Amino acid sequence: MPVEHSFEGRVLILGLPADLDVTSRGAAVQQAQRLLLAHRPLGVRLHLPTGPASDAALSVLARLRRLCDGLGIPLTITDLPWPPHTSAPPVSRGVSA
Repeated sequence: MPVEHSFEGRVLILGLPADLDVTSRGAAVQQAQRLLLAHRPLGVRLHLPTGPASDAALSVLARLRRLCDGLGIPLTITDLPWPPHTSAPPVSRGVSA
């Protein structure tokens, strides 16, 4: 898959590969959209590769920003290294009285 992902609590962390190109751009957008809709995170952090971003990476960023805006999910962009650990998203549990 063209997008790495993990979670920090209820924050979805996405990472785009440095060699993302036009042919894999659509798959990256679809994967990010599926993750957003499936997990409904409280925030999204997008890791862009260091150096100049490719046109494909900027296109994914633009689509992801529109999607996050539409869902009311804050989006943060960073070029920091990928997080060293991953954790599973929290399980939703009903509240009982």
